[in-house]
Amino acid sequence: MSCHITDEWTFRGLKTVILENEFIKATVLPDVGAKIHEFIYKPSNRDFMYHHPRVECRTPVFGVNVDNWWSGGMDEAIPTGHPCVYQGEEYPFLGEAWSLPWHYEIQNRGSDQVTAYLRRPLIISPLIVERWITLRQHEMMLRFRHRITNSGNKAFDFIWGLHPGFAVNSDCRIDLPAGAMIIDESVPDDRLGAKGTKYQWPFARDRNGHRVDMRQVPAADADIMEFHYAAELKEGWLSITDARQKQGAALVFPKDVFSAAWLWLVYGGWRGIFTAAVEAWTGYPAKLSEAVANERFSRLDAGASLECESMLLAHCGFVQVDSIDAEGRVTGKQD
Repeated sequence: MSCHITDEWTFRGLKTVILENEFIKATVLPDVGAKIHEFIYKPSNRDFMYHHPRVECRTPVFGVNVDNWWSGGMDEAIPTGHPCVYQGEEYPFLGEAWSLPWHYEIQNRGSDQVTAYLRRPLIISPLIVERWITLRQHEMMLRFRHRITNSGNKAFDFIWGLHPGFAVNSDCRIDLPAGAMIIDESVPDDRLGAKGTKYQWPFARDRNGHRVDMRQVPAADADIMEFHYAAELKEGWLSITDARQKQGAALVFPKDVFSAAWLWLVYGGWRGIFTAAVEAWTGYPAKLSEAVANERFSRLDAGASLECESMLLAHCGFVQVDSIDAEGRVTGKQD
């Protein structure tokens, strides 16, 4: 099958841009922060994106609490993760880009490659976010090119995250090349330690001193929630794998830009939902104000731009991922 791209369909009244080849079907919602709503591996018809059972996709209202609007999928989070006040400005939960409509154009309709271009100036921040999404024939990946420009008259501080919420079950595992981990929140009752507790990936310790393998997604009745930071990434990738089906999805990114990963692992312990948001970020903690104090943030001078490339890919045949190179080639354990 050759590549195909269309904007002729709507979903719940929302504009869509659909990119498709023989392996992948991806649906982008320009009206909802340019969210990647679907990322489907066509041979098994598996959508790797999580979809909230009680929150439908709808046109968001700028500045609202993302907790009450997030429907799943993959979002752009900038210039903060958690809400905060920084340099006199109040920034909303998950930043600004996710809750704004984006301009889009279809730039390439070729049979061997299709490309959608999306653009959004932010409201509080002087940032302009641009994203090109490309799907090539015979590839199992979306290729992203980002450009973030400071249109203001002075330097601007921010943290930026690629925020995919993955659909997972107890057959799934998380792989990432992490070292030192820092707990921000562990529910219930600080079960793996209070805020600031550190451990070495992949093994945390519970209150009884028992080792907990953070790679393994627990059973559906676990009723827990974890929010941790991977402060020391050795390589720029992260992966979710269904070991029984030998299928998974991964995010690949430049480590010199995205120096940290955030793990928001919701296994029934928050509002009863079950998802793993394993995210690439340019800094931490989740509040911009705290990230600046921690000296783990990004800064753009007036008129300057940050450009980088990343990818969201599907993989098959693996029960465990050991490495993914910059071209998306996966190596790992196959049985």
